[in-house]
Amino acid sequence: MISNMLRFPFSMLDDDFDSWFYPELMRGPGRRGMPAAYPPINIGMTDKGVEAYLFVPGMNPDDLNLVIEKNMLSVEGERKLAEDQEETDGQVRRERFEGKFKRVITLPEDVDPESAEAMYKDGVLHISIAKRPEAQKRQIKVSVH
Repeated sequence: MISNMLRFPFSMLDDDFDSWFYPELMRGPGRRGMPAAYPPINIGMTDKGVEAYLFVPGMNPDDLNLVIEKNMLSVEGERKLAEDQEETDGQVRRERFEGKFKRVITLPEDVDPESAEAMYKDGVLHISIAKRPEAQKRQIKVSVH
């Protein structure tokens, strides 16, 4: 009896094996019950401010709502399937996201919300928010007496 309990459960060597030992591999669209956040986002800091890139191909920029409130950048919208992409009875898998979404990004306190700019090109929404002038890095010159 004890020897049976100690045996390796070979049934877990199917696709669930990766999710047990490598959960970071299971993130992404179409993975069992772990949908990826939409839209995917890249965000980073520069000396001048914050740069964010949201990947929203096929969306109309007018359908995106961007709000900055209390150092939180909120991006929301709704992605709809094109009318020519009707449901098919033989469809096996769908990885294209549709529906409402909202992403909230915490911003550093030294950014100036009034300087926020957004530009949409080729399916990528680029948001740039500058630091306040007093928070930006500045070079101090050393004088000799």
